[in-house]
Amino acid sequence: MEVRVVSRTDRELVLEITGEDHTLGNMLMKEALRHPAVEYAAYRIPHPLRNVMEFVLIVKEGASLSAVLTEILSKLRSEIAEFKRLVEEVLE
Repeated sequence: MEVRVVSRTDRELVLEITGEDHTLGNMLMKEALRHPAVEYAAYRIPHPLRNVMEFVLIVKEGASLSAVLTEILSKLRSEIAEFKRLVEEVLE
């Protein structure tokens, strides 16, 4: 996986993520849309033959873009860790 910043302002971030597809894009978008400081979140696959996904995040006025992104990623990490724990518990 490679991540490249396509554009960034105080409120908007566009990332290009190589080696990922709808799975990561959908997870990022849905978790971002749950965050109260997020105004807009989306992802797209620009071309089906390229292994690239673009993720767009826009935060509300006054919110810290980096803090919101960190919170979104932390929440995803926590949810995945909990899912892993539950699966391992069931499989024991």
